[in-house]
Formats: sequence, structure tokens, C-alpha cells
Amino acid sequence: MKKIIDQLGFKLMMLSLMALAIASCKKEEDVPAEPARIFKPSDVKITSGETSAKLTWTLPLMSTGKTLKYSVDFSTDSLFATVNYTTTTDTAGVTVTDDNLAVRTKYYARVKATATESQPESKYVRSSAFQLTGIQLFSAIRDNEIKETSAKLYFTKTAGLTAIVLTPATGAAITVSLSTSEATVDGFKAITGLTAGTKYTAELFAGTKSKGLVTFTTLAPTVYTVKLNPGDDLAAAISNAANGAVIGLNPGTYNISAASTFITQKTITLKSTSGEPKDTKVNFKEFDIEGTGAGVTFSGIEFDGTAGASLYFINFIGSQASNGAAATFTNVTVDNCIVHGSTTSFLRGDRGTAARDFKITAITVNNSIVYDMGANGSSAYYTFHVNKMQFNTLTVSKSTFYNAGPGLVTASTTYAGDVIPTVAISNSTFNGFGGNAKYALLDASANPINFTIVNSILANTPKSGTVNAAAIRGTGAGSTLKISNSNYFNLSSALTGGTALTFGTATLASNQSINTGWTATTTDFTLPAGSVLRTAGSTGGPIGDPRWTY
Repeated sequence: MKKIIDQLGFKLMMLSLMALAIASCKKEEDVPAEPARIFKPSDVKITSGETSAKLTWTLPLMSTGKTLKYSVDFSTDSLFATVNYTTTTDTAGVTVTDDNLAVRTKYYARVKATATESQPESKYVRSSAFQLTGIQLFSAIRDNEIKETSAKLYFTKTAGLTAIVLTPATGAAITVSLSTSEATVDGFKAITGLTAGTKYTAELFAGTKSKGLVTFTTLAPTVYTVKLNPGDDLAAAISNAANGAVIGLNPGTYNISAASTFITQKTITLKSTSGEPKDTKVNFKEFDIEGTGAGVTFSGIEFDGTAGASLYFINFIGSQASNGAAATFTNVTVDNCIVHGSTTSFLRGDRGTAARDFKITAITVNNSIVYDMGANGSSAYYTFHVNKMQFNTLTVSKSTFYNAGPGLVTASTTYAGDVIPTVAISNSTFNGFGGNAKYALLDASANPINFTIVNSILANTPKSGTVNAAAIRGTGAGSTLKISNSNYFNLSSALTGGTALTFGTATLASNQSINTGWTATTTDFTLPAGSVLRTAGSTGGPIGDPRWTY
């Protein structure tokens, strides 16, 4: 028994000695004795902006009463195989600028306390990645200024700007010098000699400092099936064109206003050779998109329906014999155009006898101006009148609509489609629209629909008469309705004595109600130079059609 007790006592003594040893080790770790660790800074924090970044760190553990200096290295490599810039400081922080580091480049920093007479240098503490975001003096790209082999780039007029460097996706960079006049008076540079169908990154410089960065892609080369001159028979060229034909219009005026123009069971492109709608004009009566396989792309043209007493710009029909016959159309695109002078509607797609008799994948309007459509708001037809028509997407971007219909979009005839349609409106301006007791923005009724408006301006309803007190009707299960980063004002249910329009169940986010001073008859929508709407977009850019920010 005594032997067992002695053994237990010995074991207890050994356990006590081991516990003391462990405690001793833990204490040494809590307060390290190694100078390289005692004087090591910690917890590096970085606040970076356009042209500078401030680094701060926590003072070393044993720094009280000591005068320490720190060495700070910056590298694009997290392992610091190459150091791009080094500085020293005697405070627990340092600021670097675009004089020291390149903008829009990822960097890492490391900090150490340097050696003194009584201590060695500390070990490094490293930061997370950061970058200087850089100044952005480039304006938003204007789609119609990008051609096949040329581009016009706009920027804020600034003294000291010296060059634009264009770097293609593959190949050598091109440096284009800026004159003093271009930098401070013009505010743009017209660049030629580019390669068609190529993506470029353009960087603006003042000496060696970057002042802006944008990307753009030059247009793919256009292979014209035929090119016409004013006086040539455009109606015959369209009638005789084969599927896939590209008809080029040299500058001038073309007249097809005597009768409706039928694009029958084929998809064609009608495009100005200059890419400039202000020098290429077509007087029209109506474009009828007829039958399965029919579709069209209009590009770089002004279309005027006044002389032809136009009712519609684009009118979908099944056939001339039976407008309501079922048809599956190809896409319709209106790009970089000016369209005006139709008294009923910009686009009508409701002629199918039954719901879903008419089907189309995509309707797109981009970088265009549409005005004087829909009889001063008193028409019975919306700007986009697509009741019964099954469509996948209706997209409006970088465009301006004014005096254009009693409502924007209607797709109210109930049907069960193959897909939930999407209406996406972005970076566009709408003014002086609405009337005839319609829903000013959307009437989808009980149809499911995805409807979004972003970075846009909506102003002055109704143009005449009244509109529904709700700007949006969309009650279908599964619908998504959202307006964000937009500005709207003077949206009322009546010209006098009305109430402010509501937006139904739509989600509203980051919107404003700034009155720009426009009336229902305004036609120039240029934003004032200091307007907050120039930076209110979802990415910090302007809202509304970008053309009005130049």
C-alpha cells in the first residue's frame, strides 16, 4: 500500500513540474524577448483614393519612450521580389501619391522598424492589396462617335493634358498627342487609323500621370450588298433585297413616303454609310414587318414620317392578306437613329388574331432620338404597343423620347408565354409624354414581366389630357418591377389639379426628384455643368441619355 502511495505522489509531483514549465513557456510567448519581434509594427491599415493612399499601423509593443523610424516598401508583387517604391518615416503612417505609384495598379506594402544603436531592425508586417483608383476626365463614350476605323473621345477640358494612349487587345499601343487647344478649348480628340472590330483601352495623360481610362470597340467592317445615292429607288432596293442584305445609303435625302414599305419574310439592314443620321434622311410612310422570318436593323439614319402622314414607324403584320396571321419574326433594332412624325405609335405589335400569334425575340432601341409620336399624347396606342405579342426582351438604352405617346409600354393582354418578358430601360431621357388615361410607363396588367428603369430621367406627364394615377401596372405573379438611380419630376395624373404619380409595387432605390426646369415642350435636355445628375448614376456617371452631358 505504501508503495502505491509513493508512486502516486511521484506522479503528482511530475505533473506539477510540467504545468509550471508550460506556464513559463506561455508567459515568454506573451512577452517576446526577441528584438525583431518586440519592435515590429502591426495592424497595417490602408485608405486609398483617386491619387493618394494613406497607410497607418499600430506602434510596436516596446516602443514607449523610444524614437523609432520605419521603412516602407511598395511592390506589385506580394512576395516583394521587386520593390517599386521605398520611403521612410518617423511616425506610424505614411501617404503616397500618384507621383510615387501608378494608378489603377494593384500594390502591396510592407513596414518595418529600422535599426537603432540599441536595437536591430524589426521583422516586416505586410498589408493587403490596394490601388489608387485614378482621376477620370474622360466623358462617357458616345456610340455614334465610334466608327470602323476612327473614334472621337471626349474629356473634361484641362490644362496640361498631353496625350492619349490607345492599347488594342493585341498589338502595339498607339500614342496620340494632344495640342493645347484640344486640351483646353475643344475637349475632344478625333482619332483615325484604327483597326475595325478591335477593342481598345484609351488612357489620358498629363505628362506621365494618368488622367482617365475608357474602353471601346470599333465597329466591325460593314460589307454592303448595295450602296445607294439620293435619287436611287430605295423602295425597289428594299423590295428586291435578299435575306441578310445590307443596303447602304450615302448622305442625302431618300423618299419612300408615298406608300408603306414592306419587309416580307426576310431580315435586312438599312444603314447610312456615314454613320451620321444628321446627313442621311429617309421620308417614310410606314415600315411593315411582314410574316415569319421578317426583321430589320436601322442604323445611322433620320426617319421623317411627316410628308407621308405616317401612322406607325414599325408595324408588325402576319401578311398583307391577313394582318393577324401567326408569324415568328426575327429581331428589330433601331440604332443611332432619329425617328419622328408618326401620329399613332412608334411600334405596333398587337395585330395577331390571338395572343402569342406574333412572336419575336428582341426589340432594341439604342443611341436614338424619338419624338412627335402618338398625336401629342392623345393616341390610343402606346409608344411600344406589344399587347398579345410574345417577346423576350425590349431594350431601350442611351436614347431620348419626347412628345412620344400616351404611355411607354403596354403588354396587357393576358397570356402564358414561353418566357417572362423583360423590358430594360437604361441611361435614357423621357420628357413630355403620356395621355388618354393610360399608364404612363407600363401596363402589363396580370402578365408576369421583368421591368427595370435605371440611370434615366422621367419628366412632365401628361403631355395632354390625363394619365392613370399609377405610372405602372404589373400584378402578374413572378414580376420584377424596379426603378433605380433615376430622376423624375412633374409626373402628375393631369395637366391641372392632378396628383403625383405612384409606381405601384415597383421597388424604388437611389432615386431623386430634381426639377431641371424642363417643360413639356422642352427639346434640349442638356444637364447643367454642375448638376448632381452628372454623377448620380449607378457607377458614378451621369443619368439620362449621355448625349446631353457633352
